[in-house]
Amino acid sequence: MNALIITGGQIDLPFAEKWINDHEWDRIISADSGLDFCRTAGVLPDVILGDFDSVNPEVLQYFQERCPQRLETFPAEKDETDTELAIMRAIEMGADAITILGGTGTRLDHVLGNLHLLKMAMDAGVSCAIIDPHNRIQMTQDGMTIRRAEQFGKYVSLIPFTPQVDGLTLRGFAYEVEDFTLLSGKARGVSNEIRAEAATIELRSGILLVIESRD
Repeated sequence: MNALIITGGQIDLPFAEKWINDHEWDRIISADSGLDFCRTAGVLPDVILGDFDSVNPEVLQYFQERCPQRLETFPAEKDETDTELAIMRAIEMGADAITILGGTGTRLDHVLGNLHLLKMAMDAGVSCAIIDPHNRIQMTQDGMTIRRAEQFGKYVSLIPFTPQVDGLTLRGFAYEVEDFTLLSGKARGVSNEIRAEAATIELRSGILLVIESRD
């Protein structure tokens, strides 16, 4: 099941509308002020959840009147962020792939928190990506293949999420390594480029953030 989560960070309207229209979604979940985008874009989520402390009151009322059965309200004082609740809900619904719109923006604390939530999805065996006009961010502990025709942007950066990533082997990139140890606290994995039709990332242990980006 392919799930889309729309959450309350910065969302570029033309980019997001095109991304939504170009893909098929089995479920759409709105988290808190992601509902503002849904109202503007004419998106009707299957699930609307959060504490609703940052959503426009008029927008919230609009959805309360039209689809009250889709709303799930949580207290403002809680352990989880609204985006975390949305990921948990998507996993409960049986998602095997999650895309997050609105997961980046000016609040770096929320951005870093959302990067950590990629691990929640990964630990549940669910692929998850945070998307904005300039980045696609994923996490892997098993490696992955990125096809040049399908890559997001020009650059591929590998950031160790664990203190170190052992046995890193890169093929099909401008900068290739074999059985390399990538350490945190360094920027060694930033701004690589794909040169072959498909590029592979293999690792023996550790966790990587894989960021495909464009200027």
